[in-house]
Amino acid sequence: MSQYTSTTVHEGSMRCRTNFPQGDARFTTDVGTALGGKGEQPSPAQLLAAAVASCMSSMMAYLGARRQLNTEGISIAAGYEEGKNGITALNFHITVPHAVDNAGRAVLETAVKNCPVGAAIAPGVAKNISWTWAE
Repeated sequence: MSQYTSTTVHEGSMRCRTNFPQGDARFTTDVGTALGGKGEQPSPAQLLAAAVASCMSSMMAYLGARRQLNTEGISIAAGYEEGKNGITALNFHITVPHAVDNAGRAVLETAVKNCPVGAAIAPGVAKNISWTWAE
């Protein structure tokens, strides 16, 4: 049996609100203005890219803690590309604001590649990842 972790309700005007039971967390999405929505809140596609980035960041923090690597301040800019059949690519730029040796870089790169949320994305959707490393 599946356990549901959120509830999403359409509020009208192509706007949806999603609620999570823990911590009374919630977010709102809009369809973009090009498709007739308000475009005042993030789109579901933006949240998809952000969810993968959050997973990547969490995996870096997890593996970093196990290897005593400083992962604080690492940021990930996330975006997506669309084609006529939907999302074609998720794009990520990761900035590491402090020096990390080659072994540490390998740990962080492995963590990003092993993000389970990213792994759940259809294989036809490219995941483009670039890095900026502090020296």
